[in-house]
Amino acid sequence: MTLILIYLLPILFMLHEFEEMVMLPAWIEKNEKELSRRFPALRSKLSFLQSPAFGIAVCEEFVIVSACTMATIITGNMLFWYICLLAFSLHFVAHIIQFFIIRKYIPAIVSTVLCLPYCVMAISAGQEQYSNVENVLLGVLSLVICIANLCLMQIVTPRIYKWIKNKM
Repeated sequence: MTLILIYLLPILFMLHEFEEMVMLPAWIEKNEKELSRRFPALRSKLSFLQSPAFGIAVCEEFVIVSACTMATIITGNMLFWYICLLAFSLHFVAHIIQFFIIRKYIPAIVSTVLCLPYCVMAISAGQEQYSNVENVLLGVLSLVICIANLCLMQIVTPRIYKWIKNKM
């Protein structure tokens, strides 16, 4: 595995998140009625995606991805970096599904498409480190961690933002 593939993960992660953070508020404002009509269960999630709490969640994820990347660079153990890479890649699969369901531009699809070749190369290089069974188990583990973290951040980050706002 080349170091460049390892170093690129936090950089590409943030470029992708910047697209979401910059484009989501205006996009949601423009599409909120249609999204609420087509996907009523999402109505409560839309305000989270427009709030500073979303930025706090992105920051938390960036710290995790960066820490795992640095640990891999320092120790040579790829496990936690590889789990982050798999979660990052699965996150893109979710965006691609969203794009096909919504049938128009969604914030994140441009960076998703641009980052896919990196994901394919990095996963190809990383999977050589593990057996097929281990790769499947690591994929499932990364999905579980990703979903659990997303749920936790949707609960915790609004509280953190409220606390910060009250301290200002």
